[in-house]
Amino acid sequence: MNSKTITELRVTNHEMYVDFIKRVHKCRTNPKVSQQVQSCCDYIEMHLDEPLTLQFLAKRIGYTDYYLSRKFKKQRGISVNDYIRFARIEHAKMLLTSTEEPVYAIAERLQFCSGSYFAEVFQLVSGMTPQGWRDKTRRV
Repeated sequence: MNSKTITELRVTNHEMYVDFIKRVHKCRTNPKVSQQVQSCCDYIEMHLDEPLTLQFLAKRIGYTDYYLSRKFKKQRGISVNDYIRFARIEHAKMLLTSTEEPVYAIAERLQFCSGSYFAEVFQLVSGMTPQGWRDKTRRV
């Protein structure tokens, strides 16, 4: 890969991320999780920078909102919305560590309604602020 510009590097970074997600999926396929719920998880992981709703995901796999919500919670142990938030925070951790993108831009990119809400959720999930995470991981 011979990236010569920041744009080319970002494209390469995204391609590597997509490949990584696919490989992780192959390793972590859980026989206790239905194909439909796994399909939702995969879609979420691949589209973190797009608006994601329970209604959209349910329609995508042919379920009602209620049925997907119940099935997802039973099989994964958390709600669809909590899974989306957690996946976005995990992706944010990677972006904070590997890019110079400002925290507010990462929050916007990952569909958080505000920087303060992003910081609140990030701290709840990781135990530190986004900037604290960036500082800590950059020192290592």
